[in-house]
Amino acid sequence: MYLINPIVYLSVKLSRISDRKRDKKICGMTLGRFVPTPFSRSHGATGSQSIPYRGLEDIFENVKLTSDDSFIDIGCGKGRVLAYMIERNVPCRLTGVELNPEVASVAKAWSSRYRNIEIIEGNAFDLDLNDYTVLFMYRPMEKDVFSEFVMKIEQQTKHKMMLYYYADSESGFMLNDRYGWRLITRQTIHRKHGMYIHMHPQRYSVWKYDPTIRN
Repeated sequence: MYLINPIVYLSVKLSRISDRKRDKKICGMTLGRFVPTPFSRSHGATGSQSIPYRGLEDIFENVKLTSDDSFIDIGCGKGRVLAYMIERNVPCRLTGVELNPEVASVAKAWSSRYRNIEIIEGNAFDLDLNDYTVLFMYRPMEKDVFSEFVMKIEQQTKHKMMLYYYADSESGFMLNDRYGWRLITRQTIHRKHGMYIHMHPQRYSVWKYDPTIRN
């Protein structure tokens, strides 16, 4: 059982207030409330939870997306990752896919004002991943389902792609030593710019997948 330092607790609370202000500026509404999923048993899905903007700043700090890229958030929830990309004025097409209609409707509502965003209400396993060059995941699925999704990538994708995987501690190891996967970086984040953004440290990893590497 973890004991939460009151300084960390207060800092996280202040960070979330800052996140809500950024949400309202970009989206006209707040996106932070956690929503449990009704698809845990049927699809191995996890609940919808928004990443702190400072966490997104950390993982995408040196990332330059171009108009030739196509970005998708797998399990986008209410769409904060897409909101961050809008805030950064990225020039590429942005897509979010979300299984839970309750939270997908929120993402659709605020993003309708932005022409380069598409929200797909449905199952990521039904997508053609060749339509995308950059994938983002905030642990949207349990470990065994993640393993199946990785196999889908390997069986289907015909071009190189990047995978940004936030909160990868449970299943990120599954990409270790797999043909075609190269770890670019793996980092632990607890605070950013002197402010704690998670109650406990989180880990993320960045991967490059090359389907031409088979053995």
